[in-house]
Amino acid sequence: MEIGQRFLAQLEETGQYFVNYQDGILIELAFDATVGKQSPAFSDLEHTAAYLEEHLRSHQTQALLLASKIHAYDASPVERITQMISIHSFFSTHRLVHPLNAYSTALLISRLEATDPQLQRTVELYRLAKKSHRFIVSPLLVSFLFLNALRRGEIATIHARIEATYDILKKRFGRSQQTYVTALLLALLPEDDQATYIAQVVQSRNLYRKHGIPLSFHGLLALLGDPRMHQTALEGLADQFRNTPHFKYRKDLVFLTAVRLYLADHPTLHQLFAPFSPSTLDDTSNLLPVYLFPVDLTDTSHATDGGMTDGGFDGGDGGGGGGD
Repeated sequence: MEIGQRFLAQLEETGQYFVNYQDGILIELAFDATVGKQSPAFSDLEHTAAYLEEHLRSHQTQALLLASKIHAYDASPVERITQMISIHSFFSTHRLVHPLNAYSTALLISRLEATDPQLQRTVELYRLAKKSHRFIVSPLLVSFLFLNALRRGEIATIHARIEATYDILKKRFGRSQQTYVTALLLALLPEDDQATYIAQVVQSRNLYRKHGIPLSFHGLLALLGDPRMHQTALEGLADQFRNTPHFKYRKDLVFLTAVRLYLADHPTLHQLFAPFSPSTLDDTSNLLPVYLFPVDLTDTSHATDGGMTDGGFDGGDGGGGGGD
């Protein structure tokens, strides 16, 4: 069964169980169940969510989404939660969680087996970025800052490379968190390839402008080559979802869900991000597609072509449209 059909089957089953949740939540839960490596029972998700709600003092929906992300890839959720909380505590000590709860960031980083020196480098890079951009507050941005901090070399040099990339992108796409996230993504790539990737980001944005997906997803699609090569597959996936009842009032999620499923099923991105994972390409069972985390990457409640607010399951009160 191809990925679109698997997703729709999961969405139907999820909707029958979690009948009190809005469609956007059901879509996210079904997405995790489709792309994840584990197949937990719904009752297990609820049990973990109840634990997270109590210990993290989060909302019920936030806890359920976080539990879903944990169970999608972890056979031992308790161990993952322990690591996640430990990393969150480290960032809290250095005031990297203002104004959002950054457990999703900690979840991503825990999967990459971060060391204390790597976390400290992330703190240093965060502080450099924060001096220039008031909007450096979301879990998504800190996640990609961490990936950049894994590079060898001085933090100041890495920051300069990121800023140079952002200066190029903001002339085309404006100042926003999404533009900076895309800059953080492209800064991970070889500098000689940057012009090509930026051109492909522009092509993707022009090709799919009517769908209003966040700029960071154009950046991810650009990593796959000429955006036109994937148009038929993406439109085909989206067509499967348009008449599904759970998308009736969330048409903004139709094409974005198609893109996310397509990216999750594409081996190129697994290879590109492999250096940032403890796994090897010889063992793909544990490879983590980092673009699936954290959830605020896909919180499209207010998605626009130029950016989006950061009110994802991590909560929070701002950051989406901030300027330099």
